Amino acid sequence: MLVGIEDEEVRMAGHLELVETPDGEFRILMVDGEDVLMGLSKQFSTVDEAVDGVAAIREVAGTGLLRTATAERYAVLMLEEPVIDSALAAQGPQAQAEVVNCGS
Repeated sequence: MLVGIEDEEVRMAGHLELVETPDGEFRILMVDGEDVLMGLSKQFSTVDEAVDGVAAIREVAGTGLLRTATAERYAVLMLEEPVIDSALAAQGPQAQAEVVNCGS
């Protein structure tokens, strides 16, 4: 906590959350400062693979170009990797978050 700054004055742009899905896989959630889901990673088999995925997400977010794509491209990607696991979505908000060191 910063001295002299009230909690409501400190706003984060967002954060990444590492979650285990009901089938034992792992995903990375990108959540904005209002706790709204902004992005969902592909599934990873292990925590180590997911942590490597965090590094890739940070690289793309920091340096990646924005490109336009077609609805067909979106449909192909969704066939390869569903955007939302219904079981994960049904879990709702987590009561307690654990911080995992994903490097810097």
